[in-house]
Parts: sequence; C-alpha cells; structure tokens
Amino acid sequence: MTALLGACGSTAEVPNEAQVEVFTALTGPVPGFVAQFAATMIDYAERRGVAPEVAHMAMRQLFLASGQMLAGDALAPDGHVQEMIDYAGTTAAGLLAMQAAGLQDVVDAGLDAAVARTRAIAG
Repeated sequence: MTALLGACGSTAEVPNEAQVEVFTALTGPVPGFVAQFAATMIDYAERRGVAPEVAHMAMRQLFLASGQMLAGDALAPDGHVQEMIDYAGTTAAGLLAMQAAGLQDVVDAGLDAAVARTRAIAG
C-alpha cells in the first residue's frame, strides 16, 4: 500500500482506523478547501473593483508560491504564521482578524464534516 500511495507523494502510517478517517478528511478535501479560500479571496477583490482576470491570475500565482514555500521549507506552517504576525505588517493584520473571527472554528467544522462523511461512506 505504501508503494501505491507513494506514487502520489509522501506517505505516513497511522496507527488506527480513527486516524485513517481523520487523515482522509485532512487530505481528500484540501484541493476543494484551497479552491474555496481562493474563490472567496477572488470574490472579495472583484467586489472591490479588481478585474476578474487579474484577481484570478493573482490568486493562482499566490497559491502556487505559497504551496511551494510550505513544501520546500523546514519551518512548520505555524512558524510561518508566527513570523508574519511578528513582522506586524498587513499580513499580520489580516491573520489576526481571521483568528479573531474564528477561522479555527470554521476549519474545524469543515474537517469534522469531512470525517463524518468518511465514516458514513465506510459504513
């Protein structure tokens, strides 16, 4: 199984079925979650007058660069977040506002729903 899954990228073993369900919910929906986040940002830009083609191009490039940064760096994602907050610029302002608005709760709700669906599909 490791060889099969390894063809798609890095693999890791989890010790029990409950963690398989959580891991499935973490990995399966990510493209959709990222696309939803990008679409929400594009919508924000368009509602403020940015041309759709410019907003789409910018988000594609920014998400590509962000993915490459996270994949190619030894620093954990929360380390990047903390560095950006410590810098105290525009990114920090946005991150702190999203945290205060309950971003963790929104992500938890999405992942909880994905875990529940994984369990329902598995029967």
